[in-house]
Amino acid sequence: MTSNTRPVDAFRRGARFGSRAIDLSAELSRKEARRRVAMFRQKATFILQCSAAAAVAYAVARYVFDVAVPLFAPVAAMIALGMTHGQRLKRAVEITVGVAVGVAIGESFVHAFGLGVWQVAAIVALAMSAASLVGAGALMVTQAGVQGLIVALLSADPTHAFGRWFEALIGSTVAMLFAAIVPTSLVFRPREKATAILHTLSDLLSRTAVALDERDVAAIDRTLADARATESDMVALRGVTTDALDVLRVSPFQRARIGEVREVAGLIEPVDRAVRNARVLIRRASVSLSVRDDVPTAYADAVQHLAEATESMAGWIETGAEPPELRAGLMAIARETADAAPDASLSAEVVRAQVRSLLVDLLMALGDAYADAVAAVRAAGTG
Repeated sequence: MTSNTRPVDAFRRGARFGSRAIDLSAELSRKEARRRVAMFRQKATFILQCSAAAAVAYAVARYVFDVAVPLFAPVAAMIALGMTHGQRLKRAVEITVGVAVGVAIGESFVHAFGLGVWQVAAIVALAMSAASLVGAGALMVTQAGVQGLIVALLSADPTHAFGRWFEALIGSTVAMLFAAIVPTSLVFRPREKATAILHTLSDLLSRTAVALDERDVAAIDRTLADARATESDMVALRGVTTDALDVLRVSPFQRARIGEVREVAGLIEPVDRAVRNARVLIRRASVSLSVRDDVPTAYADAVQHLAEATESMAGWIETGAEPPELRAGLMAIARETADAAPDASLSAEVVRAQVRSLLVDLLMALGDAYADAVAAVRAAGTG
């Protein structure tokens, strides 16, 4: 009787794992769709800013200064605003100067010497040298050379000096005004970056749960490689948050919103801890699957539940409204992982321990002090 039931039990277990894997894969697909929509929403504001800046620059050049066919005013506005998106004010000034320098040198050189092979080489060299002398970075030095070359080849009129340079100055000025007056991206970009990191963390945890269920070594190794790449995301989050604080401190129009960015700045440390603990969890899951350790299904379930809680937290950071079930969900996971499963391997226990460490990190992101978060996770297992 026992020998007959074993294949049936194996089949049922395989069917359960297969069904669970399908459900989790569908959830991952839905997350990817939501992520793409969120990315477009993040870019939509920036697209609108560039569109408005280009239109304003065109209107000023055409109707205020009577430029017959404004070309470089809207182009310069888009370039300057696009490259200063979420950057420090100092960089914005550098970019504006670089564009103006490149256009001025290109147009004045053609006006004085005409256009030919040696003139092209001289224009690029002079524009890039001038940008370097004013302290611009490597990207802006290149941009100055490009702007000078475009003016020389496409638009410069040897009989009318500095017309295109004046257009570029109009466009760059409009871009600077938009960067200072409408720094919407500076307010929202740190929050968007933190949200994206938590979406990524949720995705990594979901993939880990699937890999544990399916005993898929290749999948967990890919997940681990992606998890290691999150270090650069944290560096970027710190950078955009610092940049936003720098600009908002001197902006007379959005200074009141500096508190929103400071709230995100307060999330950086617990989110960084969560990302690091997740990498340890995934690495231990990889080791466990590589040596064919048996990770209890309850532990894989806890990892998936943690992924869902992390996704909920991403929504909270994005909208600013904490879901009422978020803290209760974290406490439920703490109860799930309070006791070790019978005969669990060392690697499996590390996975469980890292789940609980992540719970502490997420509670800290919600505003709990470290000691309070640790106490809450411990107490959940004794209730």
